[in-house]
Amino acid sequence: MKKESRRPCLSGQRKKWLLLLIPLMLAGVLNSLAALAVAEVKPAYALVNCRLVPVSSPPIEKGTIIVRDGLIEALGPADRIKLPPDAEVIEAAGLTVYPGLISAHTNLFLEVKEQEQPQTTEDFLGTYTQAATPQQFPELQVFKEIKPKKQTVESWHRVGVTAVVVAPNRGIFQGQSVVLNLNGDRANQMVLKQPWALHINFTTERGGIYPSSLMGTVAFIRQKFYDTVHYALHQKKYLSSPQFLKRPEYDLFLEALVPFVVDKRPVVFQCNNQEDIKRALRLIDEFKLNAVLTGCNEAWRAVEHLKKVRVPLLVTLDFRPPATSIYNQQGEAARKKAEAEIYPANAAALLKENIPLALTGFGLSESSFVKNLQAALRAGLLPEAALRALTIEPARILGLERQLGTLEPGKIANLILTRGDLFGEKTRVVKVLVDGILFNYEEKGQ
Repeated sequence: MKKESRRPCLSGQRKKWLLLLIPLMLAGVLNSLAALAVAEVKPAYALVNCRLVPVSSPPIEKGTIIVRDGLIEALGPADRIKLPPDAEVIEAAGLTVYPGLISAHTNLFLEVKEQEQPQTTEDFLGTYTQAATPQQFPELQVFKEIKPKKQTVESWHRVGVTAVVVAPNRGIFQGQSVVLNLNGDRANQMVLKQPWALHINFTTERGGIYPSSLMGTVAFIRQKFYDTVHYALHQKKYLSSPQFLKRPEYDLFLEALVPFVVDKRPVVFQCNNQEDIKRALRLIDEFKLNAVLTGCNEAWRAVEHLKKVRVPLLVTLDFRPPATSIYNQQGEAARKKAEAEIYPANAAALLKENIPLALTGFGLSESSFVKNLQAALRAGLLPEAALRALTIEPARILGLERQLGTLEPGKIANLILTRGDLFGEKTRVVKVLVDGILFNYEEKGQ
């Protein structure tokens, strides 16, 4: 005979306790879920009685802007915008609200080893390669290398910068950049576009390693581009009809180049002098690349070449003449004079020729960024043009014009609040919102 299996039975007292505990447990779970939901909801802010500078439309002298869930919900004249009952009202009388500035080329958050510290302008602008072996990293995604720091984020907030491109900085094929929103120090929460572009620098290898000359560097780049085109064609042919066709050998280097050379994702050429600009333009034309030029502090010397094409420029506010410059070769006095008087006029000269550009802080600290921007304004750069070159123009170059660059409903709430006009020498950034997160930099007594 089969034995009956006995199931443990609960006593009446235990049943009572269980019936009492279940509602309590459910209540605890629901409360936890509610707490999580509240933590994920970003606050709504209403900035009232402020001057609004949308960039894409005329300024509003007395306006209101509503921010909710990290986005701009509404903005306009104060008498036309209704304040949401759940919004935290921020009295902003006397303050001007601008879209957050964008520096579309930086090396922020990258740790540099002591032996790699740059010694010259050329070193800072990318000649970081060591003597042992060629260092080419087209597959490198710099996002994996960055280590954001709160102190660095806040120092750039104080000069109005809320979004940056972080680009790699070693070798010829340097790797792939990332676009970050400076909303804190957690890298995964900062990403706006990953990756953005492949970065290439006209540098050379050291210690007799090929390529050890600029002619060799250009030949090396061209050969890799042609190899990539051939590699992609072979792969395509093999995938469409693999029978009786030798399987292509996998090449990590060329695989990394295919999206940029063949599929036409952005390629950024670092141009440390006027000759680099000419080298880049020849390669762009030869391979029909979707390209951007960066650095370009000698772009005014190549203006006739740039007028013939429509290649966007990321123009650094670093006014140090490159080692190849005639001003550097004429001695210290000539170099300092060029740095103070000639190079600051670069952006104004380019805009006069209707050459599109964005300004960057590439190669500069945040304090030098502000100082050099003032120098560019004194050298003829109009404030309205400077504002566009730090907001809407870099947003377009990055393909983020629907998210950044202007104050418009639906865009990411990257805002800076200043006491005074943005480019005034005594102006201070007193509040910053990035992704709708509020940072307060107003000192007591202001």
